[in-house]
Amino acid sequence: MAVSAIDHGLVLDVLKNLVATNSVNPDVGKGPGESALSDLLYDRLSSIPSLDVVKQSVVGNRSNVIAILRGTGGGRSLLLNGHMDTVGVEGMTIDPFKPFIEDGLLHGRGACDMKGGIAAMVGAAKALAESRSRLRGDVIFTFVVDEEHLSIGIEKLVEKYSADSAIVGEPTEMRIATAHKGFVWIEVEFKGKAAHGSVPEQGIDAISHAARLVDRLRELQLSLNPHAHRLLGPPKIHTSTIEGGTNWSIIPNRCVLRMERRTIPGESGEKVVKEVQGVLDALKKQDANINATVRTILNRPPLETVSTEPIVNTVQQVLGESAGTNVSVVGVPYWTDGAVLANMGRIPTCIFGPGDIRVAHSPDEYVKVDDVLQAAQVYRGIAQRFSA
Repeated sequence: MAVSAIDHGLVLDVLKNLVATNSVNPDVGKGPGESALSDLLYDRLSSIPSLDVVKQSVVGNRSNVIAILRGTGGGRSLLLNGHMDTVGVEGMTIDPFKPFIEDGLLHGRGACDMKGGIAAMVGAAKALAESRSRLRGDVIFTFVVDEEHLSIGIEKLVEKYSADSAIVGEPTEMRIATAHKGFVWIEVEFKGKAAHGSVPEQGIDAISHAARLVDRLRELQLSLNPHAHRLLGPPKIHTSTIEGGTNWSIIPNRCVLRMERRTIPGESGEKVVKEVQGVLDALKKQDANINATVRTILNRPPLETVSTEPIVNTVQQVLGESAGTNVSVVGVPYWTDGAVLANMGRIPTCIFGPGDIRVAHSPDEYVKVDDVLQAAQVYRGIAQRFSA
């Protein structure tokens, strides 16, 4: 198949412009959101012949951008996905929106998570669109809002768009991931009884009751450790925030403890809540004054795509040819919109992209330029083979 080469200059230019555009999520870092970035991507993609480009309104002025390279018919469709929003910039040691290259690394907020992956997809889209040989299946490039908060962008996307398989371009250090953990946000509200600090025995200390639950979470984690997933390791639980009390001299009558439980495939949100409730029930047997209510704030499922899915084999083949080695699948510890594609959209999904998650959200975020360029080549090769 005759296919245009990846335009390295275009990919690098797109990456710089993406990073230079502030798309901090308004609900995470009090930023302006993705509006300017969605305009930029819409304009860039619209300039590529053969792409059908649309915006999909999500909420307010925040819109997903979708670009479809139509196939001739009879082939498998492939959806490539990235999120446009970033976390905030507080504490960064570099200017977050003035990208610069040093020692082969491009620095700036979002370079790793995940504007490097988006730039690579734009490069792949151009090469595929300019090819003299059309694919049979559609290739759908989707760039969504709000992954860093509630993922309302990807949820809106799957209401209208689907495909035979999908790839999410989150940073995987150029490895193929077929599994990642989910998470459940749990809130436990303790109710006590206020009293004057000089007579604490007249009150019920809600904060001390919360502390007893925190202490028991260590035992809960130990009970989870033997139940490790082959790619993801054991489930995890940690405290997140705590608030309570009103004054120095008042016994606190209320305390709210928030925690996050990272789940592995096969676990449900209901199971997780029952675990925490079980710990509380045991504490209540020791102290009848403990009054606590458990609530689920957000539940996001894990991802696990079986190795027999054609997309897994395709990515392994193309990545192996690019790297010159055999490629095995891995799991990643973080959550991605891939779980929504797989669970709500019923689309077999893999995760593959440039960047190292250890520098995502960091004071000096960066991505390897060579990895971004190689990712563009790999995305193009996957589409060629999967949708031919």
